[in-house]
Amino acid sequence: MAIQQLFICADGMEWDLVRLWAEQGKLPTLRRLMEEGASAELSTTAAQLPDTVWPSLITGVNPAKLEKYFYVQYEASKLGLRLASDEEVSAVPVWRLLSDAGTRVGVADLPHVPPGPPLAGFQVANWGTHGPSARKASYPPELNADIQKAFGSHPVGDCDACDDTPVKMRDLRDRLVKGVCKHGELFRWLMAKNTCDVFFMGFSESHCVGHHFWRFADEHHPRHVASDAAGLRGAIEDVYRAIDREIGETISAAGPGVRCTVVSAHGMGPVFHASWNLNQILGLLGYGKSPTESRTPEDQRAQVNPWRLLKLMLPLRLQYAIRNALPMSLREQLLILLYAGHRDWKGRRAFAVPNNDTVGAIRISVKGRDKDGLVEPGTEHMHVCREIADALCELKDPQTGRSVVRQVTVIQDEFNGPFLDRLPDLTVLWDQTFPWDSLESRRFGTLRVRRQDARNGSHTPHGFALFHGPGIRPGLKLQGHSIYDIAPTVLASAGVAIPTQMEGQPIPLE
Repeated sequence: MAIQQLFICADGMEWDLVRLWAEQGKLPTLRRLMEEGASAELSTTAAQLPDTVWPSLITGVNPAKLEKYFYVQYEASKLGLRLASDEEVSAVPVWRLLSDAGTRVGVADLPHVPPGPPLAGFQVANWGTHGPSARKASYPPELNADIQKAFGSHPVGDCDACDDTPVKMRDLRDRLVKGVCKHGELFRWLMAKNTCDVFFMGFSESHCVGHHFWRFADEHHPRHVASDAAGLRGAIEDVYRAIDREIGETISAAGPGVRCTVVSAHGMGPVFHASWNLNQILGLLGYGKSPTESRTPEDQRAQVNPWRLLKLMLPLRLQYAIRNALPMSLREQLLILLYAGHRDWKGRRAFAVPNNDTVGAIRISVKGRDKDGLVEPGTEHMHVCREIADALCELKDPQTGRSVVRQVTVIQDEFNGPFLDRLPDLTVLWDQTFPWDSLESRRFGTLRVRRQDARNGSHTPHGFALFHGPGIRPGLKLQGHSIYDIAPTVLASAGVAIPTQMEGQPIPLE
């Protein structure tokens, strides 16, 4: 029996670029899927907790039902941090529900998907995903050895380990394009070798290219080089076009009558944020150890994390050589220092906790919930949350007068579930649509922010899905849907019951 559904993840692929290049004829496969099928823009958890987008999409549940929201995670009982693994998440992915219902499934290289228990089908975990340190495994176990023999290792490895020089960046671009091709070959090899009804697969290269090549394509980026002597302006387009070709060949290999879903749970854009300075901002607003932390209005420079500056200065090959020579416990502590620096949280009513850079995260010190808590639970807790949210929404770019904060979320208003207390209390989605390097408040004056990021591109809350195949109305454009709706849509297409714990509903495609 032929494959009934293809589920293709294009990790971190930006919807605005897909639409533009599809209209220009540069992405003929994706353009055909839009014209002959349906397209939907998706709201996502990237506006609050970007690292939860794929776990939420594949399980259909909100982040408060997931044990992990970020890989450097706050621990309330210790007033500290720890490293968290994708393997901690116990929510049931959609392919497990399909397998339990007797549907044969294949799963290969989806992001944030750890190895799972045996399926009615096969699984390949982390052959070429964006997080190369994640545990590699397969089911059946011998499948990994077969893949290694047939394809070797993925050409990219850790794309963050590339030094920002023209020669190294050209090599990374070439390896990303080669990685796309290798992924496509692997997926079609798996289809030919194994029988399955629904096949889930992921391209990670769109994620990597967005992080490291955004400044070359974006002429408004402060680090953009107009001359493009290294020939890197088209790197993102090169990778998107390669993915487009591999999607087209994979659909053809699946045969007639297949229903195809192409999805990205978040997009990419430039990096402008003040997440690394949230503790200082909270202190200036009066939420630090004492009211004396707040200042009268003045022009001042933001504090910097010396560990992050050191990371920017050292060549990456030297960084990774040092890291690989360290025992695992010291590697973990170094990672925590990079995200949080000196954590002097005791005695603060509110403090910043790690999250994906473009969305800052804040924890309130609540009595009975957080170690050495200061704020009463209930009414006072919510009052502090909303007071901080109002103050953050006032922050402006002194050059343009525009807000530098796009959205502040009080997490209790957005999510619910058994792990709600593990999440931050507030998240701050910074405005990345224009360059800014200072923020101004009527409460404390101007704070000049210094760049502390090696990457020049990062996530946006632009999710999308394309649907193509039998029964799908051509040219249908859908609004008002979210990543929670994708898993129910896959289940409904396969005729499998949708569990009550899922947040979303099947997307109407006919």
